[in-house]
Amino acid sequence: MSDSDNLLERIRDFGDTEPEPTAEVIAKREVAAVLRSISDSIGASGASASQLREIAETLGAVRVALGAASNAADPDDPNAHMIAGMKDFRDRSPVTGRANPMAPPATLHTDLDAEVVTGEVTFGPAFEGAPGIVHGGFVAAVLDEALGMAGVFSGGPAMTAELITRYRQHTPIATALRIEARLDSVDGRKVRTSGEVYHGDVVIAEGEGLFIAVDVAKFARLAAAKSQRAED
Repeated sequence: MSDSDNLLERIRDFGDTEPEPTAEVIAKREVAAVLRSISDSIGASGASASQLREIAETLGAVRVALGAASNAADPDDPNAHMIAGMKDFRDRSPVTGRANPMAPPATLHTDLDAEVVTGEVTFGPAFEGAPGIVHGGFVAAVLDEALGMAGVFSGGPAMTAELITRYRQHTPIATALRIEARLDSVDGRKVRTSGEVYHGDVVIAEGEGLFIAVDVAKFARLAAAKSQRAED
């Protein structure tokens, strides 16, 4: 199997084939789901100042407990074969990460045969901008994620150089939305993709992305730099 084939297999795994999550991963997702629900509830809460301060103190103690726990690498991690620094991306992504309380989370799937990315997202109240409407920056973030995933159809990973987002209609909160993205062209290291966010069959936002292809070794360098910063 060639290096290119190996990379595509890793990308296939990255996009869709998820190994059985460990008990720790499942628990992290449960914690994130609770925190996500808290974020959705804060804005509309009628709790008193004293109640809110008590809640903040409780959450502060939780933060200390989480920070004190070891983050040692798991030698039996089923994602260890992934691109360096990206093995936990499914769970830590601010767009798709089920273990990241900042994420909606969106679900995105890659079909290497059809060369299309499809997905779904429902934005909760924490993502509200204008009343009842999702803040446009989060719509752009979902498009960036989907368009970036479509870039792997070029044969390897790429990083965002330019993202154009057009908002055709307001994006409603608490509403199931559909996502599609595809590869449009490759010119040297320049990878162009496009995609849409749908409410039913109506396009409510569309994006065009220019991505720059990068060698997988770059991810190893980025991961090493991150580890060095943590030690300093």
